[in-house]
This record gives sequence, C-alpha cells and structure tokens, in this order.
Amino acid sequence: MKIYIIYFLFFFIFQNQLNSQSPTPFDVYDFQNDFEYISIIKKFEKEIKDLEDYKYLSDLSDQKKDYRRAIEFTEKRLELGENSYENHYRIGGYSGIIAKQLNSMSAIKYVKKAISHFEKALELNKNHVLSMISLSKLYAQLPMFLGGSFKKSEYYANRVMINDSIEGNLTKGLIEEVKGRKKISKIHYTKAIRLFNRKYNCEKFIEYKNRLRKNLYYDLIEIAILHDIFFDDSSCFLENILKYNLSNVIPKEWIYFRLAQIHYKLNDVLKSEYYLNESLSLNPNFNEAKKLLNRNLK
Repeated sequence: MKIYIIYFLFFFIFQNQLNSQSPTPFDVYDFQNDFEYISIIKKFEKEIKDLEDYKYLSDLSDQKKDYRRAIEFTEKRLELGENSYENHYRIGGYSGIIAKQLNSMSAIKYVKKAISHFEKALELNKNHVLSMISLSKLYAQLPMFLGGSFKKSEYYANRVMINDSIEGNLTKGLIEEVKGRKKISKIHYTKAIRLFNRKYNCEKFIEYKNRLRKNLYYDLIEIAILHDIFFDDSSCFLENILKYNLSNVIPKEWIYFRLAQIHYKLNDVLKSEYYLNESLSLNPNFNEAKKLLNRNLK
C-alpha cells in the first residue's frame, strides 16, 4: 500500500511542478492513423541495412512526434557508432516529453532515462547549454525522494548562466518558482526578458532565428504574460514562430491563444477574437480559449 501512496505523490507533485513554469502542453500527432508513416516504418523495420536507415527513421519519427520509436532508432544510431552528444540530447528530450505526457508509473523510467542521457551529452560536450538547462529543470521539478535536488539544479543553472545570461536567468527563475519564491522568480524572469529585448528585435528576426533555442521566444513571451512583465514586440515574435514553423512541440492553438491574450491586454478586442477563433478552429475543446472569447464578447 505504501508504494502506491509514494507513486501517487510522485505523479501529483511531479506533474504539478512540471507545469509550474509553463502550462502549455507538448504538441501531439496521431501517428497511429498516419498509414503512410506506419507503412514506411514497417517496410524499413524489415529491410534496415545501415546507419543511414536509422538516421532517416529517427528523423521521421521525430517529425511525426512518435517519441518512443524516435528513442529506439536513435539508440540504434548510438550502437552503430554515432555516439554524439546530439544523439544523447535527443534521447533525453524525447524521454522528458514522454514522462510529462504519461500518467502511469512508467514515467519514472523515462525521467531517469532523460537524466542519464543529458549527463552523457555533457560528458561528450561540457559546454552543451541545452543539456545543462534540461538537467537543471529536471532536478528542480523532481521530488526529493526520487532524486530531485535543488543543489544539483542550481549547479547546472550556474553553468548555464556562465554561457548564456538569458537562459541562465530563465532557469534560475524556474528554480525559485518551484521553491515558491515568486518575487525572486519574477526578478530573474524580468532580467531574462530585458536582456533579450536589449539584444534582439523582431525586425531582424530572420538574422538570428536559428541561432537561439527554438522554444525560447515562446517561453519568454508566455512567462511575460503569466507574470505580467512587459515584453517588446511580443506579438511580432509569436507571429514569426508561426510564419517560420519554428517549433515542433508547441501546439499552434496555444500560440494563437497567447496572441489573443496579448491583444486582449491591449484592449484590441477584434484582433483578440480573431486569434481566439484561429485557436478554436484547431482545437474546438480548448477551454482556456473559450473562456477568453466569452470575456471578449461581454
């Protein structure tokens, strides 16, 4: 009986803490009903010959958001000698997404897998900032009885800060948010946003769009909305995420919803309604969008 109580506590704490910084879910795709994709997988599984086949399959399964197969094919790439930090980071990322989506005890397995591969990525590339960010977030959000550690989380956050002050402040903000220290958290988030706005503007987006973490733009704007922090040109950045199809993991209806929130705060009801309708056309059951639309119509 005790073991079930422990697992229940794990899911309650872990799932809530995973959403502490971002309530936006990962995008999903019904790959099981993509018959062309499934037929390609079945064909290749019978005829796989070499590393190039596994590269093709891992990229395809990533594109289709079939993360379990993406892990399997990327692990094969490791076995065949492609022991790169990029592959370990990919496996860690896929495992983290699966862990967040699961509501069963198997989530623990994927959390441990994510940590293991992020650590291996750093062994191969000690300056890989994305692995540092991922480890810092995981150690902050995991309950202590399952290996969570603010000490480890802060260690990786400090390493991130040395390499990238924008990402470093975001990571430190998350740690403070998980600790419940909202004022300190907001200070870090505000620093990150101000640093970003000083360094980048939307007019020159095309020049640096592929240099930064793809989800950074959305993360910063979402944090600005949730914590009431001014973000310059926020709607322009979100529109560019849509225009250049920058994110494979953020649902488009959430990007439209954030645009609607921005224009709602600016008292631009018509634009807010336009983006809400775009959001609801993609997901008619999107309750947050429905609530805001009802507020607009009052």
